[in-house]
Amino acid sequence: MKKSLALVVAAVVVVAALGAVAFFVLRGDGESRATGVCGPATSWELSAEDEDGSTEVAFEMLSAGPDERWTVEVVQGDDVLLEGERATDEDAELDLDVVARDGGSSTFTVTATPAEGDACVATLER
Repeated sequence: MKKSLALVVAAVVVVAALGAVAFFVLRGDGESRATGVCGPATSWELSAEDEDGSTEVAFEMLSAGPDERWTVEVVQGDDVLLEGERATDEDAELDLDVVARDGGSSTFTVTATPAEGDACVATLER
């Protein structure tokens, strides 16, 4: 009887510990995320996460194919954080990472425009 009770208590402790770890790992403390699609072959995810006194902004886009050329711009409010040309990798992904200014706007916008076609605009409000 005591052995069974001890096993039950141990199992409850393990489950509670795993639940606490999962809560802290998965809760996304300080992280905001938005997803969307542009056209039939392009999906995106935009996230902003508090990191060491600043905000890391990440944009990931899955497009139709590798080596597509895109003109990109990452904006925080009215401040341009990044602009230039990027290409999708061998998996047809375009990844951007920038550090946002402290005390700036809480709105982030990424505009990715292909060489031919309409712009894909992603917006995240924190």
